[in-house]
Amino acid sequence: MAVRVGFVGTGGIAKFHFNNLAKVPDAKIVALCDVVKEKVEAAAKPLGATAYTCHKEMLEKEQLDALYICVPPHGHVGQEEMAVKKGIPIFVEKPIHLSLDKAKKIAAAIKKQGLVSGVGYQDRYQDIIDKLKDYLKERPVGLMMGYWMGGMPGVAWWRRKEQSGGQAVEQTTHIFDMARYLFGDVKTVHAVGRTGLMTHVENYNVEDASAVNLVFKSGVIGTIFSACFLSCGNRGGIDIFCKDSAIEYKERASIKIIEPKRTEEIKVGNDFGLLEDQTFIEAVKTKDGSKVRSTYEDSVKSLAVSLAANESMETGKPVAPGA
Repeated sequence: MAVRVGFVGTGGIAKFHFNNLAKVPDAKIVALCDVVKEKVEAAAKPLGATAYTCHKEMLEKEQLDALYICVPPHGHVGQEEMAVKKGIPIFVEKPIHLSLDKAKKIAAAIKKQGLVSGVGYQDRYQDIIDKLKDYLKERPVGLMMGYWMGGMPGVAWWRRKEQSGGQAVEQTTHIFDMARYLFGDVKTVHAVGRTGLMTHVENYNVEDASAVNLVFKSGVIGTIFSACFLSCGNRGGIDIFCKDSAIEYKERASIKIIEPKRTEEIKVGNDFGLLEDQTFIEAVKTKDGSKVRSTYEDSVKSLAVSLAANESMETGKPVAPGA
């Protein structure tokens, strides 16, 4: 019996999951919801799914086995709470919320209901990350530096911090999450940001760049950089420094291991986005979420780090993530 899947949101990231789920025999997309009627109807037609413009109506009428929530950061308006109350496992695209308190309550409700959950930190499913984690098991890390540096996304909501959360929350969250996955939970966050480079952009109030110092509970220290002002070139990934080696992780591309007498580069060899969706659907089908690499509960911790970065940028003081 196929897992009956619904979607809230039909934008680019939803289409990414549509394409993946088309390759998963155990999944069937049966319902889509979007506030723009023409958009949701156009998305639903080739899938043979029912179109809705109200998530409440969809969740009341449809018998869903799983719900994907793929909305902008400011678009979380009770979809998770209603789905969880009805006992529907949820997959939420990052960032999972702009309110840490609400995210914590959702995580608690998921746990109380005993539901499977997943979050769109697809980078955790790369085969090179498996290799990197194995490599680091016997090598204490001294220092790391992370990057999400490029241009500004074209959607209007991204330019408003109250809607997107800013770059640290909306984009660089992938790097914060990977740092947590590799080095453990974060104890202290101290961040600085700058503006003044994007004066030509209307209705814009996010930081142009930021640097976020992290102290991990494991003792690792590092800085994660964000930039959205670049008109050419980009950089994404993490540099890792150990006593006997250095590692360059290029996000969604490769890892390079540099040792005194050896250098090895390993490229991504799997469809990690597909694996993410396959893993979630299998977890829903079996009611066993042990192979899901990014649960909602764990993702609250990554949200807490990026929101702590925002708080530190505002106050100038170190912040302990509140997850």
